[in-house]
Amino acid sequence: MRQRTLLVYSLYMLGGLICASQFVHSVRAGLGLLLLTTVLGIFPLYLRKEVFPRSLVLIGLVFLYVGFIYYIWTDQRNISLLPEAANVTFTGRIESAVIFDGNQCKFILRLDRLDSKELLRPEQVQTTLYFRDKASRNEAEKVLGYGTELTGPIELTIPASPTNPESFDYPAYLHWQRIHRLGKIMDMRSLSYQEAKLNFTGTMMSSQRWLADRAFTLFTPETAGLLAGMLLGAVDDIDPDVYGTFSSLGLTHIIAISGQHITLLSAGLLYVLRLCGVTKRRAYIMTALFLPLYVIMSGSSASAVRALVMGEFVLLALLVGRLKDGWNLLGAAFLLMIGYDPYYIHNVGFQLSYLVTFGLLVFVPPIMNKYTFVPLAIRSLSAITIAATLVSFPLTIYYFHIYSFLSPLINFLFVPFVSILVAPLAVVSIILGSVHPALGFLTSKVVDILLLPALRLLRIIEQDYSLRFAFESPSLWWMVGYLCWLIFLTAWLYDRITFNWKTKICLVLFPVLLFGMLFFSWPKKEVVVTFLDVGQGDAIVIETPGRTVLIDGGGPPLRFGEQLWEKRREPFNPVKSTVVPFLHAKGISSLDLVVMTHGDSDHIGGISYLLEHMPVRQVLVNGLAARTEIEKKVNELLHYKRIPIMEAKQGQVWNEEPGIVWRVLNPVRTFSPEGEDNAYSVVLWLEAYGSTFLFTGDLEQEGEMRLLHEKAVGPVDVLKVGHHGSRTSTSKPWVEALSPRLSVISAGKKNRYGHPHREVIERLTTNGSVILRTDRCGAAVVRVREGALTYKTIESTIGCR
Repeated sequence: MRQRTLLVYSLYMLGGLICASQFVHSVRAGLGLLLLTTVLGIFPLYLRKEVFPRSLVLIGLVFLYVGFIYYIWTDQRNISLLPEAANVTFTGRIESAVIFDGNQCKFILRLDRLDSKELLRPEQVQTTLYFRDKASRNEAEKVLGYGTELTGPIELTIPASPTNPESFDYPAYLHWQRIHRLGKIMDMRSLSYQEAKLNFTGTMMSSQRWLADRAFTLFTPETAGLLAGMLLGAVDDIDPDVYGTFSSLGLTHIIAISGQHITLLSAGLLYVLRLCGVTKRRAYIMTALFLPLYVIMSGSSASAVRALVMGEFVLLALLVGRLKDGWNLLGAAFLLMIGYDPYYIHNVGFQLSYLVTFGLLVFVPPIMNKYTFVPLAIRSLSAITIAATLVSFPLTIYYFHIYSFLSPLINFLFVPFVSILVAPLAVVSIILGSVHPALGFLTSKVVDILLLPALRLLRIIEQDYSLRFAFESPSLWWMVGYLCWLIFLTAWLYDRITFNWKTKICLVLFPVLLFGMLFFSWPKKEVVVTFLDVGQGDAIVIETPGRTVLIDGGGPPLRFGEQLWEKRREPFNPVKSTVVPFLHAKGISSLDLVVMTHGDSDHIGGISYLLEHMPVRQVLVNGLAARTEIEKKVNELLHYKRIPIMEAKQGQVWNEEPGIVWRVLNPVRTFSPEGEDNAYSVVLWLEAYGSTFLFTGDLEQEGEMRLLHEKAVGPVDVLKVGHHGSRTSTSKPWVEALSPRLSVISAGKKNRYGHPHREVIERLTTNGSVILRTDRCGAAVVRVREGALTYKTIESTIGCR
């Protein structure tokens, strides 16, 4: 380690930063972790001094505490002086790219003045600007960009905390970007603006946009968006379905500007310059000057900056003729980036970029040396794929929860295909097309011919769920165990341990145990019912020891009279943004039963996405013929995927296991063609280990009275209040007969219907029921064990109940 001091110092500093990130949330946890890290940092003093000199360890400990103090100092200064909620007049400047999407655009706004008063320091606000008509949007597209100065009214709010389990923590993400407020501007015409003056960053962003637009004139829309994201960093141009395919197959690293891009770009540029007669020294200098321009133009992501810093160090070493190994380069890049912003440690791209680079440095050389009988090209690709997979797998399942075991093979085949064929031809097409579109026509068509079939093949592979699994975030102890196995594997690869039968058992048995812990867990005799917050809609996940059931899934909000220009590229879909991520985070790869209570869009509007992206073994429906386009599309998918459909009929009963019984209470066996969907909602009664649940869909008072008359219901522990708390449901006799201990109302914040209605709240409160509202409490999680029913909500404020 004497020759790799910067790597050692970076590891010590990383330890201090991690301890500090815990300290700002819990002093006790942070100090405890700091003490443990200090002990581990001192331990090398007792190893061989030739490997770990005393000075190296002592300076490393200094870096540990510098990192700890630096992070805390940075976080204490990262506060906002803006009002938490206010309508004010601002003066500020756009400090990001402007992303247009339908009737809105988004950008980061730097506020300098509020209500004509100068701020003590400028602050950034994540801002959304809405357009009332197409003319306003057209005007905005012409004048808004990086550096545009704006003045006008803005509504400031605090970013909302997550309202569902395992959901993305948007406020924390913004905090690490030093953004503490959201801004909303309702009309472009309310603003006065001054077009941006010529500036470097704005010019780079305009160049990216111009080149991306040129890509759309050269390639088909499907490939143009992918190439604009992959080569130029314009990720927002990528088709959402294409991005989803790449994400599920573990190919997003191809899209993100990273070391692969910088390496290929540097090699290509050096080759062209040398081909043109430029001396080697000047070629190095010109490449070193060009790379920062490319990274800034492509958005300066963490992985791109890491690759840039290491690339610049390599070029500098080549210039002075002192090229060393990559370890110190990796450490130097880490120290530089962390010195600029310690919050980089929270960036997933930053973590994966450094971890994969670390893994490549560790595993590729010994793998290459051990299998010399394999052809060099295959050996290199195999070594890189194996190394990247080994080190990235834990972080992948920790953050994204979904992993396809076809991913290594797909990367092995697709990465060289893109790197060697597609990317160079696409770059040539864009360069030639920048002069005139006709010049890039031929090469762009070749790219489309190569890439389009590949994308279709990837979509077909994505539909195969047999080797794709969801995992809960592994525990700290699992992570430690996996790290120990990697250390053992490294020792074997570098011939530091003898390869005998004991070694073979450890190499095979240990990963089998680790993966067994991921795939299998000790069955718990409990039922967990999660009422997810999907806005104005229903989505209920029931987990029993043997099955997972989803009742409805919510749907996109209805947008009446929406014009074509107002449509967004990716409208809000609660199944995509909430339900599927929640299921994956719980380690649920498939659903045993999906219950579609009725055909309203706020109940099944997102089910199509679910059927397209998750295996479903059976569906329970109310039996009514499809009346809307949403229902027709769902039915088409059900038949296309050959998913068994069961019609719910009053009186059906099925037992999952002793103590768990399902009963269908509605709909009745006869249908009226003119009947409302609500009246035929599937109503389910669940008995679980002595506790009872009633899921009512949108059943209204007429249906309630019929069930009471038939004596089909009685006292219940948990009631899913019908029709989101509408006054047309949950009648007084119904509440008195059920006498629910817990009533859950699924409704959207400030919904247009005024749900839940005051009369319903009063009826339930008078009857002594505890009321949980998703619009105030967020998701509600109810657990049933033998003789015990407990619940918790994401929000625990007084206004929740």
